[in-house]
Parts: sequence; structure tokens; C-alpha cells
Amino acid sequence: MTNRLLATGYSRAQVGFLMRNADRMTSALRSDRLNDNAKACGIDSARSHVLGCLDKQLFPLGAGSSASLDEEKRNTAFWGRKRLAVRELLFVGHFHACLGAAKEYLFRG
Repeated sequence: MTNRLLATGYSRAQVGFLMRNADRMTSALRSDRLNDNAKACGIDSARSHVLGCLDKQLFPLGAGSSASLDEEKRNTAFWGRKRLAVRELLFVGHFHACLGAAKEYLFRG
């Protein structure tokens, strides 16, 4: 994921910030909360599912887009920052969608 982000124009600082927070949030997923279908695969597979989903969702956005992904937006604090580039907001939004999907389909309660 890190290499894909760097190759598509994310700065090293952006990648560090995004991956540090993504790692923190996926590390918080607990194996004792896996549902019966997901237990066979294990917690590492569930965590990998989040990043695999993110990869599929995030990278098609670059194809044919003319939007400025480096423009900064002021917003409510996401992951401890109030100013994020559009590309960072895309990552955060898609990450939370994928994390939510994993929690819904792979975890109990």
C-alpha cells in the first residue's frame, strides 16, 4: 500500500501519517470478536481485507480524474488533523468504508 500511495503522488509525510493511523486502527481489531466464518482465516486476514478493499476502492479514482488532489481542505479533525489534502481525505473516507465493511461481515456485535 505504501508503494502504491507514493507512486500515485502521495508525499512521504502523507503516506506516513495515513499508514500510521491505518495500522493503529487495524491493530485494534481483535481476534476474539471474529465471527464463525472469519475465525478460520484469522485476524491477520481480516486486517488484510481492510487494506485489500482500500486498494480496490482508492486507486481507480486516479484514472481519468482532473481534480486537484493536493488542494487542502479545512474540516473537522480527522485522525488528529484539521487540514488534509483531498487525496488524504479520499484515503480516510475509503479506509473507514472498508473498515466498516470488515467489521460488519467479519466480526460479531
